[in-house]
Amino acid sequence: MIEISNLCKSFNGHQVLDNINLRIEKGKVFVIIGPSGTGKSTLLRCLNLLEKPEKGSVKLDGLEVDFSSISKKDMQALRLRTSMVFQNSNLYRNKNALENITTPLTLVQKMDVKEAQDIGLGLLEKVGLLDKKEAFPETLSGGEKQRVGIARAMAVNPDIMLFDEPTSALDPELVAEVLEVIQELARQHTTMLIVTHEMKFARNVADEIVFMEGGHIVEQAPPGIFFTNPKQERTRQFIQHNLER
Repeated sequence: MIEISNLCKSFNGHQVLDNINLRIEKGKVFVIIGPSGTGKSTLLRCLNLLEKPEKGSVKLDGLEVDFSSISKKDMQALRLRTSMVFQNSNLYRNKNALENITTPLTLVQKMDVKEAQDIGLGLLEKVGLLDKKEAFPETLSGGEKQRVGIARAMAVNPDIMLFDEPTSALDPELVAEVLEVIQELARQHTTMLIVTHEMKFARNVADEIVFMEGGHIVEQAPPGIFFTNPKQERTRQFIQHNLER
Protein backbone atom coordinates (compact mmCIF):
# COMPACT_ATOMS: atom_id res chain seq x y z
CA MET A 1 0.00 0.00 0.00
CA ILE A 2 1.23 3.49 -0.89
CA GLU A 3 -0.46 6.33 0.93
CA ILE A 4 0.16 9.98 -0.02
CA SER A 5 -1.15 12.49 2.51
CA ASN A 6 -1.55 16.29 2.29
CA LEU A 7 1.17 16.66 -0.33
CA CYS A 8 1.91 20.29 -1.20
CA LYS A 9 4.33 21.83 -3.69
CA SER A 10 4.68 25.38 -4.98
CA PHE A 11 6.97 27.17 -7.39
CA ASN A 12 7.67 30.88 -6.91
CA GLY A 13 4.56 31.32 -4.80
CA HIS A 14 2.32 29.39 -7.22
CA GLN A 15 0.63 26.38 -5.60
CA VAL A 16 1.12 23.48 -8.02
CA LEU A 17 -0.01 20.70 -5.67
CA ASP A 18 -2.51 21.51 -2.95
CA ASN A 19 -3.08 18.85 -0.28
CA ILE A 20 -2.98 15.80 -2.53
CA ASN A 21 -4.27 12.61 -0.87
CA LEU A 22 -4.03 9.28 -2.67
CA ARG A 23 -4.00 5.59 -1.65
CA ILE A 24 -2.59 3.09 -4.14
CA GLU A 25 -2.98 -0.58 -3.35
CA LYS A 26 -0.11 -2.93 -4.15
CA GLY A 27 -0.38 -4.40 -7.64
CA LYS A 28 -2.79 -1.72 -8.86
CA VAL A 29 -2.42 0.69 -11.78
CA PHE A 30 -3.47 4.27 -11.18
CA VAL A 31 -3.60 6.58 -14.19
CA ILE A 32 -3.59 10.36 -13.80
CA ILE A 33 -5.18 12.50 -16.49
CA GLY A 34 -6.01 16.17 -16.70
CA PRO A 35 -5.18 19.44 -18.48
CA SER A 36 -1.58 20.53 -19.02
CA GLY A 37 0.01 22.44 -16.17
CA THR A 38 -2.20 20.97 -13.48
CA GLY A 39 0.52 19.27 -11.41
CA LYS A 40 0.40 15.71 -12.74
CA SER A 41 4.09 15.40 -13.56
CA THR A 42 5.07 17.37 -10.46
CA LEU A 43 3.29 14.78 -8.32
CA LEU A 44 5.43 12.00 -9.79
CA ARG A 45 8.60 14.04 -9.41
CA CYS A 46 7.78 14.68 -5.76
CA LEU A 47 7.35 10.96 -5.08
CA ASN A 48 10.75 10.29 -6.65
CA LEU A 49 12.19 13.38 -4.89
CA LEU A 50 13.24 15.02 -8.13
CA GLU A 51 11.25 17.86 -6.55
CA LYS A 52 11.00 18.31 -2.79
CA PRO A 53 7.48 18.98 -1.46
CA GLU A 54 7.01 21.69 1.18
CA LYS A 55 4.83 19.42 3.28
CA GLY A 56 2.96 16.16 3.30
CA SER A 57 3.96 12.56 3.80
CA VAL A 58 4.13 9.22 2.06
CA LYS A 59 3.86 5.71 3.52
CA LEU A 60 5.28 2.92 1.42
CA ASP A 61 5.42 -0.65 2.75
CA GLY A 62 6.85 0.16 6.17
CA LEU A 63 8.66 3.34 5.14
CA GLU A 64 7.08 6.59 6.33
CA VAL A 65 8.51 9.88 5.11
CA ASP A 66 7.51 13.35 6.31
CA PHE A 67 8.57 15.75 3.57
CA SER A 68 8.73 18.77 5.90
CA SER A 69 11.58 17.15 7.87
CA ILE A 70 13.00 14.50 5.56
CA SER A 71 16.45 13.07 6.32
CA LYS A 72 19.09 12.04 3.79
CA LYS A 73 18.55 8.43 4.84
CA ASP A 74 14.82 8.66 4.11
CA MET A 75 15.51 10.40 0.79
CA GLN A 76 17.76 7.56 -0.29
CA ALA A 77 15.29 4.92 0.91
CA LEU A 78 12.39 6.51 -0.98
CA ARG A 79 14.40 6.85 -4.17
CA LEU A 80 15.38 3.19 -3.98
CA ARG A 81 11.73 2.16 -3.67
CA THR A 82 10.43 4.27 -6.55
CA SER A 83 11.50 4.22 -10.17
CA MET A 84 10.76 6.80 -12.85
CA VAL A 85 10.22 6.49 -16.60
CA PHE A 86 10.44 9.91 -18.23
CA GLN A 87 8.89 11.50 -21.32
CA ASN A 88 12.28 11.14 -22.95
CA SER A 89 14.18 7.98 -22.12
CA ASN A 90 17.14 9.82 -20.49
CA LEU A 91 19.52 7.02 -21.42
CA TYR A 92 23.29 7.33 -21.02
CA ARG A 93 24.39 8.17 -24.56
CA ASN A 94 27.87 6.68 -24.07
CA LYS A 95 26.56 3.29 -22.90
CA ASN A 96 24.82 0.53 -24.81
CA ALA A 97 21.37 -0.80 -23.97
CA LEU A 98 22.61 -3.45 -21.54
CA GLU A 99 24.99 -1.04 -19.80
CA ASN A 100 22.17 1.47 -19.37
CA ILE A 101 20.37 -1.13 -17.28
CA THR A 102 23.34 -2.55 -15.38
CA THR A 103 25.14 0.70 -14.47
CA PRO A 104 22.62 1.83 -11.80
CA LEU A 105 22.69 -1.68 -10.33
CA THR A 106 26.47 -1.86 -10.02
CA LEU A 107 27.10 1.77 -9.05
CA VAL A 108 24.15 2.54 -6.76
CA GLN A 109 23.21 -0.88 -5.41
CA LYS A 110 26.77 -2.26 -5.53
CA MET A 111 25.53 -5.40 -7.26
CA ASP A 112 27.93 -7.96 -8.70
CA VAL A 113 28.55 -7.30 -12.41
CA LYS A 114 27.52 -10.81 -13.51
CA GLU A 115 24.29 -10.64 -11.50
CA ALA A 116 23.51 -7.21 -12.94
CA GLN A 117 24.13 -8.45 -16.48
CA ASP A 118 21.86 -11.46 -15.96
CA ILE A 119 19.09 -9.13 -14.75
CA GLY A 120 19.69 -6.74 -17.64
CA LEU A 121 19.58 -9.46 -20.28
CA GLY A 122 16.40 -10.89 -18.81
CA LEU A 123 14.72 -7.49 -18.84
CA LEU A 124 15.82 -6.71 -22.40
CA GLU A 125 14.26 -10.00 -23.44
CA LYS A 126 11.09 -9.09 -21.55
CA VAL A 127 10.74 -5.78 -23.45
CA GLY A 128 11.62 -7.44 -26.77
CA LEU A 129 15.08 -5.93 -27.23
CA LEU A 130 17.55 -8.70 -26.43
CA ASP A 131 18.97 -8.40 -29.94
CA LYS A 132 19.74 -4.72 -29.21
CA LYS A 133 21.80 -5.36 -26.08
CA GLU A 134 24.98 -3.86 -27.59
CA ALA A 135 23.23 -1.01 -29.43
CA PHE A 136 23.86 2.57 -28.34
CA PRO A 137 20.94 5.00 -27.88
CA GLU A 138 21.71 6.97 -31.04
CA THR A 139 21.06 3.84 -33.12
CA LEU A 140 17.71 3.03 -31.46
CA SER A 141 14.28 4.30 -32.41
CA GLY A 142 12.33 6.43 -29.96
CA GLY A 143 10.18 3.46 -29.01
CA GLU A 144 13.20 1.23 -28.49
CA LYS A 145 14.91 3.82 -26.29
CA GLN A 146 11.77 4.14 -24.19
CA ARG A 147 11.57 0.37 -23.79
CA VAL A 148 15.18 0.30 -22.59
CA GLY A 149 14.21 3.07 -20.15
CA ILE A 150 11.36 0.94 -18.84
CA ALA A 151 13.70 -2.05 -18.45
CA ARG A 152 16.13 0.14 -16.50
CA ALA A 153 13.33 1.28 -14.19
CA MET A 154 12.22 -2.33 -13.66
CA ALA A 155 15.76 -3.47 -12.83
CA VAL A 156 15.83 -1.92 -9.36
CA ASN A 157 12.69 -3.88 -8.43
CA PRO A 158 10.84 -0.81 -7.09
CA ASP A 159 7.72 -0.83 -4.95
CA ILE A 160 6.10 1.49 -7.49
CA MET A 161 6.92 2.51 -11.06
CA LEU A 162 6.19 6.10 -12.06
CA PHE A 163 5.52 6.89 -15.72
CA ASP A 164 5.53 10.53 -16.83
CA GLU A 165 3.81 10.75 -20.24
CA PRO A 166 5.85 7.78 -21.53
CA THR A 167 4.62 8.12 -25.13
CA SER A 168 4.33 11.90 -25.55
CA ALA A 169 7.72 12.27 -27.28
CA LEU A 170 7.15 9.38 -29.71
CA ASP A 171 5.97 9.32 -33.29
CA PRO A 172 2.44 7.85 -33.46
CA GLU A 173 3.59 4.58 -35.06
CA LEU A 174 5.96 3.92 -32.13
CA VAL A 175 3.43 4.49 -29.36
CA ALA A 176 1.84 1.03 -29.51
CA GLU A 177 5.08 -0.88 -28.79
CA VAL A 178 5.67 1.10 -25.58
CA LEU A 179 2.08 0.86 -24.41
CA GLU A 180 2.14 -2.91 -24.92
CA VAL A 181 5.13 -3.22 -22.57
CA ILE A 182 3.29 -1.19 -19.93
CA GLN A 183 0.14 -3.25 -20.40
CA GLU A 184 2.18 -6.44 -19.88
CA LEU A 185 3.50 -4.98 -16.62
CA ALA A 186 -0.08 -4.32 -15.58
CA ARG A 187 -1.00 -7.93 -16.34
CA GLN A 188 1.85 -8.95 -14.00
CA HIS A 189 0.31 -6.78 -11.23
CA THR A 190 3.14 -4.26 -11.14
CA THR A 191 2.22 -1.25 -9.00
CA MET A 192 2.22 1.78 -11.29
CA LEU A 193 1.28 5.44 -11.26
CA ILE A 194 1.02 6.70 -14.83
CA VAL A 195 0.52 10.20 -16.20
CA THR A 196 -0.78 10.02 -19.76
CA HIS A 197 -2.85 11.83 -22.36
CA GLU A 198 -3.77 8.55 -24.09
CA MET A 199 -7.42 8.17 -23.10
CA LYS A 200 -7.97 4.76 -24.71
CA PHE A 201 -4.84 3.39 -23.06
CA ALA A 202 -5.88 4.85 -19.69
CA ARG A 203 -9.26 3.17 -19.97
CA ASN A 204 -7.73 -0.21 -20.86
CA VAL A 205 -4.87 -0.38 -18.36
CA ALA A 206 -6.06 1.43 -15.23
CA ASP A 207 -7.61 0.03 -12.10
CA GLU A 208 -8.35 3.63 -11.07
CA ILE A 209 -8.47 6.90 -13.01
CA VAL A 210 -7.49 10.09 -11.20
CA PHE A 211 -8.53 13.40 -12.77
CA MET A 212 -6.47 16.40 -11.66
CA GLU A 213 -6.93 20.09 -12.31
CA GLY A 214 -5.46 23.17 -10.66
CA GLY A 215 -3.28 21.14 -8.31
CA HIS A 216 -6.27 19.23 -6.90
CA ILE A 217 -7.74 15.77 -7.41
CA VAL A 218 -11.15 16.54 -8.87
CA GLU A 219 -12.41 12.97 -9.20
CA GLN A 220 -11.25 9.38 -8.84
CA ALA A 221 -13.04 6.22 -9.96
CA PRO A 222 -12.56 2.89 -11.76
CA PRO A 223 -12.47 3.43 -15.55
CA GLY A 224 -15.86 1.79 -16.11
CA ILE A 225 -17.49 4.40 -13.90
CA PHE A 226 -15.16 7.29 -14.64
CA PHE A 227 -15.72 7.31 -18.40
CA THR A 228 -19.44 6.49 -18.37
CA ASN A 229 -20.83 8.13 -15.26
CA PRO A 230 -18.49 10.76 -13.76
CA LYS A 231 -19.83 12.73 -10.80
CA GLN A 232 -18.30 16.12 -11.58
CA GLU A 233 -19.37 18.31 -14.48
CA ARG A 234 -15.76 19.36 -15.10
CA THR A 235 -14.80 15.70 -15.46
CA ARG A 236 -17.58 15.17 -18.00
CA GLN A 237 -16.39 18.16 -20.00
CA PHE A 238 -12.80 16.94 -20.05
CA ILE A 239 -13.75 13.40 -21.08
CA GLN A 240 -16.06 14.60 -23.84
CA HIS A 241 -13.49 17.01 -25.25
CA ASN A 242 -10.60 14.51 -25.21
CA LEU A 243 -12.49 11.46 -26.47
CA GLU A 244 -13.67 13.47 -29.46
CA ARG A 245 -10.10 14.40 -30.45
